[in-house]
Amino acid sequence: MKKILTLSFLALFTVACDQNNQTQTVSNTNVNAPAQTANDAAIVSSHSQAAESIQSATPSKPNSGGSAAMDSSPMAKPIDVAEMSAGIEKAEKEFGANQKNEKAKDNLAKARFARAFALTEAAQYRAALGDFRKGLKLNPSDQAAKKMHDEIIRIFQSINRQPPKEGEEPPPLPFNKQS
Repeated sequence: MKKILTLSFLALFTVACDQNNQTQTVSNTNVNAPAQTANDAAIVSSHSQAAESIQSATPSKPNSGGSAAMDSSPMAKPIDVAEMSAGIEKAEKEFGANQKNEKAKDNLAKARFARAFALTEAAQYRAALGDFRKGLKLNPSDQAAKKMHDEIIRIFQSINRQPPKEGEEPPPLPFNKQS
């Protein structure tokens, strides 16, 4: 009988201690603080990434020493646009030699749009916007390019960010052929 009484007392004591610890835990918790979730740990652990994301979504000032990575989407992927850039340079020379040549003008617009769509696929929206703008000046009737240009502008507006001003778009991200 004494053992049963002792075991009962220990069981009650243990339960009472557990309730007291829970009460203390609750009383030490800031009731006004938002509940912590599993995702909060990821947010805290990626603090430096969050700061980089904010910086990358904010356009840098011209000549401020900002890198191309800071001028791009956090999801941006470097892609090889060397051939497309060479095509743009070639088309610019042809168009520069004779600006009345409609075929040269159309070729330059197409070269700009090709790189712009490739940059869009790689989430390099700021750089793509520059090519879309320059291409649309040459060929404002290209509906696919106009639609994508407008979509990029809408996305910037929906996240309360200013797109880069015309002429201040960053170049494509550098591509490392070793990766």
